[in-house]
Amino acid sequence: MMQTYPEYSWAREMGKRPRHGCQGRTGKAHLLVFCTTALLLLSPCQRSAGAESVFRSAEALVTEGRYEEARTLLESTRFQGAEAIPAAYLLAVVHARTGHLDEAEKLLRDILTRAPDIDAVRIELVKILATQGKRQGARYQLSRLADSTDLAHDRDQLDRLARQIGTKEGFSLSGYVSLAPSTNVNDGSSESIIMIGGLPFLIANAARQQSGVGLKLGAVAGYSHSLSESLSVYASLSGGISDYSNDQFDKQQAEFRAGFRRDELAYSLQAEAIIDRHWLNRKANSLGIGGRVSGKWNFSQTWWLSGEIIHMHRSFDAAGAATALTTQATTSLRHAFSRRFAMSVTGSFETETISGRPWSSYDGLSATLGAEMALAYGIRMNASLSVGKRKFKDLFPGLRIFRQDTSWEIRGSFRKENFEIAGLSPIVGVFRKDQASNVAFYNFSSTGMDLTFTKAF
Repeated sequence: MMQTYPEYSWAREMGKRPRHGCQGRTGKAHLLVFCTTALLLLSPCQRSAGAESVFRSAEALVTEGRYEEARTLLESTRFQGAEAIPAAYLLAVVHARTGHLDEAEKLLRDILTRAPDIDAVRIELVKILATQGKRQGARYQLSRLADSTDLAHDRDQLDRLARQIGTKEGFSLSGYVSLAPSTNVNDGSSESIIMIGGLPFLIANAARQQSGVGLKLGAVAGYSHSLSESLSVYASLSGGISDYSNDQFDKQQAEFRAGFRRDELAYSLQAEAIIDRHWLNRKANSLGIGGRVSGKWNFSQTWWLSGEIIHMHRSFDAAGAATALTTQATTSLRHAFSRRFAMSVTGSFETETISGRPWSSYDGLSATLGAEMALAYGIRMNASLSVGKRKFKDLFPGLRIFRQDTSWEIRGSFRKENFEIAGLSPIVGVFRKDQASNVAFYNFSSTGMDLTFTKAF
């Protein structure tokens, strides 16, 4: 259940002033008093009598509609300890009521960086983002509320917020920039000698081609049309490039997607068709055609069940025998223990059939344990540990064995809330992967770090 600090509905009251000074207080003004009082009680720190007196005076000015005087008083006073958060919240209300939405947004984000558990503050941020037309950011913050909230109890309030945000409609444009770690054709075989036909062959160091550190760039242009408050159809066109110092590793791709999505508080459904084109070093490589179906369901308080199925048919320009049919089914169970910590368990099955190269066809299983947590200074961490196994369907050429690969991978990504550069939020990722195979060439270890800039919410 959401914390019941009363919200201050500045959106409907903006510009309205009481008729008779202090005697003109409305029910909304009393809600502000209760809300800021509750915020004062959140901190166990010792309160300063002087600062609290100033805060109460500013609160009275706000309830009388004297916003400029309240802003001057709040900005000229240094609040510490228990008064800091409610004073910042009150100043955000003043900014919002006087039309300074950017300042209000920044203050509310600062509060959530320090105290992410205060639902009333996040609700106000959702309203401000929606009023500014930042629907993607508003929906992201609303999903943070719904993720760890009792939807059966708080559905009405969250439904009102969802209606205020509305369904994303019209054109949109987004992009990303990422520094990619160095790699090679097999992520770095750890073997020096492999056996082929019972004979040993030495892998020369010169054969271990390295790509060098690369730069990945991408952009997505989309259009969405609302059919109702929760149902929309959409289409998107995306393109991306990976540029390495070794041109043999350069990749380019383009992708078109079209489908529909239904977003409700307790569940979501999505179905889309996918067409993509891949190039290697600017030479046509493959064409993929397929589709994806996914869904998410809040079946109990703070518990989410999700799943998706992807099917792709991929044909290759230079090798018709390599045409592949790939199907992947994934399901995930996620539980938010609090607004600061959540865990998930994911299972996946994948099968790929290449009729012209049966030794490359396989069935694979994998499992992933994930964790999301808020660290100090507004830093959020996503971490995961994955294990997987692939069994190939025919004898590996020259070895007379069925290839089997087992692997494990650990990943972590870190992002600081309320921090952006030119509207982009940096995400730092690190990973380590090890694979063991009965075909020695596919034994490898890979370690890397990447830096990605993506749209800040």
